[in-house]
Amino acid sequence: MLKETSVAKLKTLPSTTIKIPVGYPSIFSPSEELLSEFNEWKWKFIKKGDSESVARKQAWEQTHFEQRYRAMITSKPEVLQQLAEIKTLSETQDVYLYCYCGKKPCHRFILLDIMKNMKPEKNTH
Repeated sequence: MLKETSVAKLKTLPSTTIKIPVGYPSIFSPSEELLSEFNEWKWKFIKKGDSESVARKQAWEQTHFEQRYRAMITSKPEVLQQLAEIKTLSETQDVYLYCYCGKKPCHRFILLDIMKNMKPEKNTH
């Protein structure tokens, strides 16, 4: 089954689970440009007095993070292939995607959604 968690909670997972890092740096992480822009906006909102969670949500919206990240991931066939392999693996084992973000919004939820909506691969053998 496909699941998600944060780095902080990794030690709480059973040792039999498969843990896949999707945070920076990995082929699944947001581009440096998008991540940098997101963090700049987040800090602007925090300096203005917003809580971290409110600032994250506002920065997410301000940078059009989800749309840009989806476009980035879906334009890379090698990344989509790896996601398909992870999805197949998750049919028989617990697979956790993890990164540094403790909560939403986070790109790992987008990856889960992309995998959930992938069409099953046809067996060509």
